[in-house]
Amino acid sequence: MRLGDKLDLLVQKMNKVLISLLLFIPSYLYANSCVVLLYHNVSESTPKSTSISPNLFDKHLKYLYENEYNVISLKDMIEGIKLMSLPNKCVSLTADDANESIYSNALPILLKYNMPLAVFVATEAIDLKYPAMMSWEQMKSMQDNNIYFYNHSVSHPYLINMNEIEIKQQVNQAQLRLEQELGVRDKFFAYPYGEQSVEIIELLEELQYVSFGQQSGAISYNNDMLNLPRFPMSFQFADMKSFVTKINTLPMPIKYNRINSAVIEQSPILILEFIDQVPLFRQKQFACYAGGISAITEWKSNNIVRVQSNKKILSRRFRYNCTMPTIDADRYYWFSKQFIKSKEKNNKSNNRQ
Repeated sequence: MRLGDKLDLLVQKMNKVLISLLLFIPSYLYANSCVVLLYHNVSESTPKSTSISPNLFDKHLKYLYENEYNVISLKDMIEGIKLMSLPNKCVSLTADDANESIYSNALPILLKYNMPLAVFVATEAIDLKYPAMMSWEQMKSMQDNNIYFYNHSVSHPYLINMNEIEIKQQVNQAQLRLEQELGVRDKFFAYPYGEQSVEIIELLEELQYVSFGQQSGAISYNNDMLNLPRFPMSFQFADMKSFVTKINTLPMPIKYNRINSAVIEQSPILILEFIDQVPLFRQKQFACYAGGISAITEWKSNNIVRVQSNKKILSRRFRYNCTMPTIDADRYYWFSKQFIKSKEKNNKSNNRQ
């Protein structure tokens, strides 16, 4: 082989390597990813497991403001995903349940920094005028201040315990009340407790919703629009160090197949397929956790990894959280999958396109 031919062959091989490595350069995903944060209560008097103090909430928003993050509305984020035109340093804020503390404590801070918030509303509690919840009148007054309201079911039930008719009633009736009281027409839905199954996802798809879970992770154009991740912000998961780490995460560069969340196994197997080949040094940096304890990861090939907890998990809901560092200091690719213990094994495949 002539020297020139050898050089051409070498260049071709180097180009293939560079193309493969592009997957792991953060700029590849910068313009098409966003982090969505999930709050419930902004209060010092509500349960810590679902709360953040007003002072810490202020620190969150101040950090976003001073560091020039693009905090955009949920609707703008969805449009940005569809058009692949999300801004750099993209963040969107959400709150579940329409707790009264969002009106009393969060709203003044949101106005201070001029940031939008999407609130997912379980309508029955509002209609029954529970004192811990906002009123329709309060929500109407917030709509002029960059606050938006979306569907969180009627009674905030465990949807996986319901049949198709019951689930449709929960979704459709809540949407009707939101339209009647607030003029809401956008069809965005947050699963109560983040619980769903493949059947529920397909039902929401049939009803033409964009839907959100409670699993962690950043969002890109590549995600399943029927189960978008959000980072829960409460208790120890909301301190400033954790907050800064999470708002700087990138989507794990995997194929987002629909993986059934309802399982009977106490240590289910999770199979992840990366979009491209993963270099060996990245495979060694990839780590997953279940309930804060390291899970077993086994690479079946250079782009497929098997994840399983090394002990039985007894809680109703549990997550596998997987991270892998980027080439930037202190930035991570992040993927989370929530599972729900179900009495009956789902007949559908655990991995679907």
